[in-house]
Amino acid sequence: MKKFKVLLFLALTAMLSGNAFAASISKIEAVDNNTVEITASNDVVFSDTYVEGDIKVLKDINVSFSVADSANARKVVLNLSDDLEANTSYSLITILGANGNIDFEIWDFLEWEIKNPLLMDYEEWIEKINIVDSRTLELYFNYDLEDDMFEFKILSDIITSWLTSEWNNILNLEIRSNLEKESEYILMVLTLEDINGNTLVFEEDLYDFTTSNSLVEDVEEKEIVLASAEEEVEVEEEWNMNDIALNSEVTPDTGAATWVLVLLTAIVNIGFFLRKRFIK
Repeated sequence: MKKFKVLLFLALTAMLSGNAFAASISKIEAVDNNTVEITASNDVVFSDTYVEGDIKVLKDINVSFSVADSANARKVVLNLSDDLEANTSYSLITILGANGNIDFEIWDFLEWEIKNPLLMDYEEWIEKINIVDSRTLELYFNYDLEDDMFEFKILSDIITSWLTSEWNNILNLEIRSNLEKESEYILMVLTLEDINGNTLVFEEDLYDFTTSNSLVEDVEEKEIVLASAEEEVEVEEEWNMNDIALNSEVTPDTGAATWVLVLLTAIVNIGFFLRKRFIK
């Protein structure tokens, strides 16, 4: 299965190994643009020295609409409410109307075509994705689509740093790239252990939370760089007329051309010589 389902599989595998302890998350709050506070059930205690766990934060990119292409039964066009950002990883997940997920990365500039490296010949899946611009995507499947109603989810990976606690049931998740105001995020618990090394089994693996419009800027906001198409550099050749003149006066290296020039020079010199003698 693709990256998104692999992550869930790893989470389930970790839960089934070692000591397991049932728990729940009662509250998720972005206390500032660099910290997410996670409150677990009261019977959970985390270490105050080192918290063992892997928690991801994903930003939910809203898909404003998706429509099947009338001329291609294997193509769906998506429009996004937010722009794709440069140097960011994304996961596109099919919810309704088709099969297939695909992970892709945007580096400094947009790429037109991104093929699915995990596509298997025997499965019906997304074959490739074309990025028309920062808000328009074209999905291509390897089979004909029959439905005309589609739903997709696009998530961007928010880089996190570490987990800390004060020997209680509250975790502080440090965010390396700052959170934005009034934005929707998803918290994914892959693995998490309490102070005794017990693997915590939560009722859910995915939790939604939203930042407020008054989010405290504890860390200076980083500039958001929107992904754009790379501009083609036009090379203009500037001709130097002096160089052209000099180049045109260079005697050819080939033997025949050289002898022709020598002969013409001799004829001209003889003409000047005879002309002077005739005048005298």
